[in-house]
Amino acid sequence: MINKTTLRIWLYGLRQDRHVGWRWLAGGLLLLLSLSATAFDLTPVDRIDLSAQLATYRQPGEPIDLAAAQNAYRNDAFTAPRHSATASNFGLTTDQIWLRVELDTPAQVPQRWLLEVAHASLDKIDLYLVRKGQPTQHQHSGDQIAFDQKPIRHRNHVFALQLAPNAHYVLYLAVSSAGTLAAPVVLWQPEALWQRDQVSYSMLSVYYGMLVALLIYNLFLYLSLRDPLYIVYVAFISCLALGQAGLSGLVGQFIWPHNAFLTDLTPTASVSLAGFFGALFVQHFLADTPRRLRLQWLMPGISGAYALTFLCTLFWSYHLGAIAVNLLSLLFAASAFFLGAVSLYFREPGARFFVLAWVSFLSGVTIISLHNLGLLPSNPLTANALAIGSGVEMLLLSLALADRINDIQRARDHAQAQALQIRQQMLENVRESERLLEARVVDRTLELEQTNRQLLQSQQLLQQQAKHDPLTGLANRSLLNDRLIEAQARADRQQNSFALMVADLDKFKSVNDQFGHAAGDEVLVEIANRLRAVVRSSDVVARMGGDEFVLVLESQHNAQDINTLRRKIYQAVCAPIRLSNGETVQVGVSIGAAFYPEEAASANQLLNQADKAMYAEKPTA
Repeated sequence: MINKTTLRIWLYGLRQDRHVGWRWLAGGLLLLLSLSATAFDLTPVDRIDLSAQLATYRQPGEPIDLAAAQNAYRNDAFTAPRHSATASNFGLTTDQIWLRVELDTPAQVPQRWLLEVAHASLDKIDLYLVRKGQPTQHQHSGDQIAFDQKPIRHRNHVFALQLAPNAHYVLYLAVSSAGTLAAPVVLWQPEALWQRDQVSYSMLSVYYGMLVALLIYNLFLYLSLRDPLYIVYVAFISCLALGQAGLSGLVGQFIWPHNAFLTDLTPTASVSLAGFFGALFVQHFLADTPRRLRLQWLMPGISGAYALTFLCTLFWSYHLGAIAVNLLSLLFAASAFFLGAVSLYFREPGARFFVLAWVSFLSGVTIISLHNLGLLPSNPLTANALAIGSGVEMLLLSLALADRINDIQRARDHAQAQALQIRQQMLENVRESERLLEARVVDRTLELEQTNRQLLQSQQLLQQQAKHDPLTGLANRSLLNDRLIEAQARADRQQNSFALMVADLDKFKSVNDQFGHAAGDEVLVEIANRLRAVVRSSDVVARMGGDEFVLVLESQHNAQDINTLRRKIYQAVCAPIRLSNGETVQVGVSIGAAFYPEEAASANQLLNQADKAMYAEKPTA
């Protein structure tokens, strides 16, 4: 049996070990490597690179499950950790790759860890955390599932691990992909991963910001000059940016978070389209050089091969498409560099920038292709070689295109000088028009402000009418219900009580019969004013309809207070009322009261209880 691959996570117990000098030395080297790779501070306890510690097993053909992988380990089928730079890069393979590492935790260990597989375009990843021979965790990720279904929503594949202290775990990863299969595995503390992500997202923002700026710039050049070369270059930038976004996991995160199919196809398909348009661009930009060398067929042929690769990726085999796009990219970059060098020799316009651009792109394509074929290790440089090379290349190509603009610009200078005087006259006319327009805008603004004030007043009046009795100005039934709900909520929150009184006028019908409804309305308005006068401003007085009034009394908390208020109401209501016609009338009142929550559990019950009490007090006819 091969030796166990055991990684001891001495996170906070390192200081207790007297023989840890070599561990601190190794940790210091890891820190320097981390700083050079990510440009921010990480301590050894925040980040643990597992890539070189992983035992590996290749499963050709049909994939196997965890039990079969455990059995393969018992049968010595796993390869011991290689401890090499290419340990985590398996190239273009359709094999299922199993990775295994043992973890021993000390007494003082953070329970939550994040395990990152830092290659976004992997198709399928299954993580198994085994303890005492039994899996305690199983998580699945990959770009063949939608981004919003990942265990943790991250541009790479990230899994949350819960590790108990003083425990022994075995970690298994099953990885497969139709494209490049590279699996750099890093164990993170969440805060450290978050810090690393800030740097990586900042760099990606700079890269894509530059691409977007170049795209917009060249699109405007096309709209201005109507030269097809610029629109081909825009298509090249767009496809290359989309392909790079697919490789870095941004397509699934931001463009198609719900569509795993498009996310999976994007890296190879977009790079194929980028190669298609890139070859057309080279053919048009260096048109004289291919004809001089009788190689006018070369770039169209490469462009056609990229188109076939795109169709193969889309409709036949993603794996064959991935192999083809890597080999074609090497051929394309070398051919473009050769044609550019010949153009530089013959001093063609823009050739200097063109050659420098394709040197950068050739370097990036060569590194990423060798990485994808499994000949170079996975690290930030090799994984981002295409982004770095393409970024520099597109900047330099924009400078090359600028040489073409200079020729056109010189031809336009004379015409612009002649048109300057006409433009100045037009500018004066525009300024005069602007002054007239500003005056009209000011007038119109004043009109709109006046209209808005009128609308606001109308709205306030409508709100007042909707919540208040139009005759007395008291709260109506709708506003009363709102105030009852609010009073009940305050009473529940403050654990106190409030009272509700129902007052119904007696002998009011005789006033209507004897003096008419207008006199009755005068009586109702006077009674409303008297009721408002005997209660506090914080209490609510409402008219329920007819000659019935309701008072919500949050300031009254006991029967003694209510009896005192009842006497005041009797005195106020029963006092003689002088009508506008000189007649004097007098009405009586029946009052019922109830307390919340002592006598009712809800506002409706409280109102019913007070109403019953009021009718019980009514004099019999």
